[in-house]
Amino acid sequence: MSPKIIADTSIWIEYFRGNNKIAGLLEEYLLDNNVHINGIIIAELIQGIKNNKDKEAVLGGIDAVPYIEFTYEDWLLAGDLSNELRKKGLTIPLTDIATAAVAINNNMSVFTLDKHFEHIPGVKLCMQY
Repeated sequence: MSPKIIADTSIWIEYFRGNNKIAGLLEEYLLDNNVHINGIIIAELIQGIKNNKDKEAVLGGIDAVPYIEFTYEDWLLAGDLSNELRKKGLTIPLTDIATAAVAINNNMSVFTLDKHFEHIPGVKLCMQY
């Protein structure tokens, strides 16, 4: 069985754009019921939508994906991770650090195309490009 994962916004964007390689990989994880989504990823997807047709497609595509809520502990970890990275001179979007924190605290991997996840200590990546 595959590990539980959070598919990051970058993966969903490629999925909805029809990137066959990404879509195929994501669909494998979806068929195994291993993909999760969080509120930040949903908000990032919606903010980039250009019309109601696309919004319906996106919301329909993620509707059955299990939703994982952020906890107080996730936000504490996100703050600590961001602070640690800034001390090293690295500024990573808080949206991505929060997604990494919820993944770390739930023993999940992050499926992403964003290279900066590689700099977040403790995060497991299910695929690197």
